[in-house]
Amino acid sequence: MYELFVLGQLMDRPMTGYQLRKALSSTVGPELTISFGALYPLLDKLAAAGTLTLAFKSTTTKRPQKVATITSAGRTRFHALVLAPVAHNKQTQLTFQMKVNFLHLLTPDQQRTTLRDFQTFATSQLDQLATQKINLAHNTNMVAADIQDALRVNQLQTVRAQAQADWLTTQLSQLTKE
Repeated sequence: MYELFVLGQLMDRPMTGYQLRKALSSTVGPELTISFGALYPLLDKLAAAGTLTLAFKSTTTKRPQKVATITSAGRTRFHALVLAPVAHNKQTQLTFQMKVNFLHLLTPDQQRTTLRDFQTFATSQLDQLATQKINLAHNTNMVAADIQDALRVNQLQTVRAQAQADWLTTQLSQLTKE
């Protein structure tokens, strides 16, 4: 997932690790960002795989900065990752957010496919939350107060998922008009 993000960011321009981390934080929020201790080894791994190059750039105010630049193999890898189906796991939401961040790098047909896949995921989230609500309401193994709290959380999650589904519908509608 972070490989997708790094390669996608580099599709627009070369960046330092610091810039990549800031871009990720801006996209997914500070609580989900990658540590420098994980980012720099990832950059080294991607450089070893030939998907990007790392070079030092001298600066006048501080020590040299390591700048990552995507290669043609990296561009190919990026397109393979961004167009690949998303596995349904705890990273699914984040992966789709990253894909949406790179819609400008895709053809209109690829954008529609990506948004439809995300919409399918959002719809399945809503279905799961509806089932969870029913199961909570009929759960005889939980204390009534815990059930009420769980139903509140379910309601919050449902509102978020519905907002996401509505947003996706709007995006797909706008793409169809273009």
